[in-house]
Amino acid sequence: MPSKNLVKLSAAGSGKTWGICSDALSIVNDAANKKKVLITTYTNKGVEAINREIKKQNFGVLSERIFIRSWYQFLLHDLIRPYQSFVAGINKIKSFDFSNMYGEINYFAKGKSLRYINPQGNVLANHASELAIYLNSQSNGMVVERLEKIYSHIFIDEIQDMAGNDLELIELLMDSAIIITCVGDNKQATFKTHNTQKRKKYAGKNIWFFFNYLESKGKANIEYNLVSRRFNQRICQFANAIFPNENNISTCMKEKTEHDGVFLILRDDVHIYYNYFKPVVLKYDKKTSTDGYSSLNFGQCKGMTFERVLIYPNKTLIDFIFGRKLNSQQKYYVAVTRPKYSIAIVLDKFPNNPSYQTEIISLGGTKITAKRFIEGEASKGD
Repeated sequence: MPSKNLVKLSAAGSGKTWGICSDALSIVNDAANKKKVLITTYTNKGVEAINREIKKQNFGVLSERIFIRSWYQFLLHDLIRPYQSFVAGINKIKSFDFSNMYGEINYFAKGKSLRYINPQGNVLANHASELAIYLNSQSNGMVVERLEKIYSHIFIDEIQDMAGNDLELIELLMDSAIIITCVGDNKQATFKTHNTQKRKKYAGKNIWFFFNYLESKGKANIEYNLVSRRFNQRICQFANAIFPNENNISTCMKEKTEHDGVFLILRDDVHIYYNYFKPVVLKYDKKTSTDGYSSLNFGQCKGMTFERVLIYPNKTLIDFIFGRKLNSQQKYYVAVTRPKYSIAIVLDKFPNNPSYQTEIISLGGTKITAKRFIEGEASKGD
């Protein structure tokens, strides 16, 4: 029989959040289904976005049968606390300890309380999903059985952020009676749920190899939605140049304005450009100067949509514009897929790169010289 579980590879701006919320509401509004639905995502910002979308689609209110939780809330409330007595005392576990996510070596053996829980009763975040799996094993499957009694469906958003034992847990859930739907975009894999070497070959942008493995085992079916509704064709083409692979995206957005596409502008012209178009300013990280303009880091803007953006590039992005290969593309891909209409990238000088052609931009009564990204594959350089 075909698997009941679904994994969706969704392009930036393809309506991923809308689709999850629409499906969840349809399920709980089905009179034949008496169970609840869970939607979980890694970040609190993602939880807020799902809450807003559920209200938007449900007459301004949340549904009492749809539980919306961050991934760590899900681990704590649904998997760990109900069966904590198999590793610790009753009511011992309080919250999480995120203080040693990186660089800390845990020398305690699997099954030992101190491997998972600190003396203050907080679960070590790096070992939370491992603890959930261990509790299910020690209780002879009671952890998953409890979930099966509560939920008919579980939606896991931002699946590209999952790592290590989280993937083990997802596979465990896919073997249950619950219908699991995972949604995400490996090109936007800018976070990891925890720091681990386990299943490292499936980390980040390579996570789809894991779901290909699950599909080969008959545990899930993969669907592709590579059509964005957010941005125009020129931005789409640039995004594919930033992160080219076999899953290049397309767009169905046809809306046009006076200023559409991807442009290179000189630093001397930023002030007049900014005052005219009022773009949102983005930068790679706090080390990047933005000439005093209020800005967001590339990682902060994940999940957001803007009309226009102004990017202050770091050296890596500048090198790419000048024709060199771009590695670790995920954060750059996130940044360039935020705007609907235009991207302007600030430079001190223009590149001699055939992927960009000279264009004059009219800003009210003033004109500036810019370079516009033209259709066709960007130079792969050296």
